[in-house]
Amino acid sequence: MIRIQQEDFSIAAEIHALTSGNPHVGAVVTMTGTVRDLTEGDTRVVALELEHYPGMTEKELEKTVAMARTRFQVEAVSIVHRVGRLNLGENIVLVVAAAAHRAAAFDACRFLIDHLKRHATFWKKEITSQGVRWVDTCPGCEAAAQAWQDAMTPDLQASEVHGSDVQMGEKCKHGHDHAHERGHDHAHAHACTHAHAHGQQGHPQGGVPSWAGLRVGILTLSDSRNATRDGSGDALEKLVRATGGVMALRTILPDDRAQISQLLRQWADAEHLDVVLTTGGTGPGPRDVTPEATRDVSDREMPGLPELIRQAGIEHVRSAVLTRGVAAIRGKTLIVNLPGSQRGAVHSFHAVADLVPHVCLMADGGGHDHHSSKVMESASVARISMP
Repeated sequence: MIRIQQEDFSIAAEIHALTSGNPHVGAVVTMTGTVRDLTEGDTRVVALELEHYPGMTEKELEKTVAMARTRFQVEAVSIVHRVGRLNLGENIVLVVAAAAHRAAAFDACRFLIDHLKRHATFWKKEITSQGVRWVDTCPGCEAAAQAWQDAMTPDLQASEVHGSDVQMGEKCKHGHDHAHERGHDHAHAHACTHAHAHGQQGHPQGGVPSWAGLRVGILTLSDSRNATRDGSGDALEKLVRATGGVMALRTILPDDRAQISQLLRQWADAEHLDVVLTTGGTGPGPRDVTPEATRDVSDREMPGLPELIRQAGIEHVRSAVLTRGVAAIRGKTLIVNLPGSQRGAVHSFHAVADLVPHVCLMADGGGHDHHSSKVMESASVARISMP
């Protein structure tokens, strides 16, 4: 059972609903995340605002639940996650795992919350005594999920391929995680690991756009990042896979105009990618040359896409007006410049994702009423139902 809601939940009611009528349940373990008062640097938290990506978030949670059922001998599991404004002390998330024996219930509950915090698309904004800030990723959350992967046998790894297995963790500061077990042996346990629900940005339009059949490349531009520290690239790959796109190529380059232009030409002319998403190098700084490099290889610009990106960004932060990113077509390849921050890249992706398949269709020679074999569902929205 998976639910995303604004209203609070009752732990007792959720346990009863999950286990009532099942005589095989001998142990129930729950984890409850709540809003904690302090953040980094001992800044006092007043409240949180949580957002999610309708459709995609549920899809990721469904995958996580399926993985838990495959790995552990559980009778039933439940995830309830709240969104909206949550004040100090309020509940954020509830994970319940029911099994015949306590070991399986404990392991499944921890597995579910570790993977939820890494894979599920939630974004958290902290309202503090010193202002408002979006929360970035934390290596601890990623490491917790990776530890489960490292412990898997080869056979189990083959059966648990996560559809968007990209490191897009979420911040695990400030919350209180409470784990309780109740079973036929009357055991009781309590653990607190300080995690709230997660962090990043953006609001989609209510569905998951279909990029089925589109071959995508992600190019990160930065003088300081590497493959282990590429939050925006990781986030974009996760989103591409969630929309059904094919991740064909991904790399990182320094902020060098000539190198960027050369790679864009190669990906368009030799690799024949449908879409190239760049992240980084779109600001007003002297090393921010991504727009210039993109124009160097452009056949036709698509000014409406960056206009939408800036418009969507301004709804969250005024500095979004400073982004100079462009969108352009080279041959049959659409190139879209996105900001370098993880939050900005994801917001920007959401702003234009539903239009990308139609642009690719047109660039491939299709008309408004023509269906290309490459893009089977131009600008369609695939609704994902919850179980």
